[in-house]
Amino acid sequence: MNKEQQQISLNTISSDCIEKNQNNEKVLSSFMAIIYRRLHEHSGVWYMLTATFIFACCSFALKLMPVDMFDIMIVRFSIHSIVFGIFATFYKHYNVFDTNGQPLACILNILMSIGTNFTYLAALYFIPLSDLNTIRYTYIVWAAILSIIFLKERFRIVNGISLFLTILGLILATKPHFFIKTLGHIFDRAPSSSSILIPTTTTTLTTTIVATTMTSSSYYYYLGIGFAFLSALAKATQLIARKQLLTTKQPHSVMNFQYTSVALLASLIYSIIRRFWQPEPYPWKWMGIAGSIIGFFRLLSVILFAKALKRENVQVIAIIASLDIVFAVLLQYIFFRQTKSLIFYLGASLIVISAIMLSVDRHSTNEQKRKTQINHDGNHQINNNV
Repeated sequence: MNKEQQQISLNTISSDCIEKNQNNEKVLSSFMAIIYRRLHEHSGVWYMLTATFIFACCSFALKLMPVDMFDIMIVRFSIHSIVFGIFATFYKHYNVFDTNGQPLACILNILMSIGTNFTYLAALYFIPLSDLNTIRYTYIVWAAILSIIFLKERFRIVNGISLFLTILGLILATKPHFFIKTLGHIFDRAPSSSSILIPTTTTTLTTTIVATTMTSSSYYYYLGIGFAFLSALAKATQLIARKQLLTTKQPHSVMNFQYTSVALLASLIYSIIRRFWQPEPYPWKWMGIAGSIIGFFRLLSVILFAKALKRENVQVIAIIASLDIVFAVLLQYIFFRQTKSLIFYLGASLIVISAIMLSVDRHSTNEQKRKTQINHDGNHQINNNV
């Protein structure tokens, strides 16, 4: 009798354990399914994060190479123009020379796409990548301003606030000690007559050398700032031109082929002209290896960006693009132990906040338009049924 009771209790315990294990497995599988569904729903965010990281790494790698970056661009644009040309012509059967009745917007898109890339590379010679990405990210604000001017969009308070924050952020993020020193000279009092001055030849010479070095360094830095600002303006104008082309259903692959093929031609012309003044052989090994790697990964970032656009809201993608600044700061710290001042982070934060304000405002406006259109269509259908 006792043996039978022990056997029954053991069977009961084993069945309970099996049932508990099955329940745990069901809970775990449902939890993993929820996580997978959430990740899949926001796959556009992960595509954009990956594309942004690849772009930052490629830009940082270009700065490390001991060759002219425009020579590397020859290989990169060759790869991109071939891939986009084959994809658009043979796979999608598009006419890659068609402008869809928008020749001016098409030309503007090509010129501004080349402009934003070339000025970005020029700025990369003179300033750190973090400063460059911070200034370039202001293109969102300039695009909003240009939309008001050229696309006749309504100017609102949020545009003025974002513009003010962007200008303030630019001042703080780009050599703020220059402005502090200028203000200090303005408010400085004249030296008192009781002070004793002992000028020496050595001191004067040292001061002159240091001042000349700082002036030269400051000159190149602000030259890079100027190129970065031009890159942001060109990027903003490119967005306006692409927005106009998208209204006529111009495919992205056709726009990318037109831009990369002309950019390849421009890179070749620049490379040939430069060698008239600085005769030197082409760095074929660097162009073949580094150019191919960067060209492949930049192509991958473009593809991921296109996938992100199809899966996620444009305003969300614009906000995620601000991580360019974070990735640049991290790469500079990892490889060179370079750190930025708190004032730089404050300026960069103001620029990002201004872009987020515009993105959120545009998203809410689009949602209101969508709801209004749905209500209008619903009322129209009800009236037709009556």
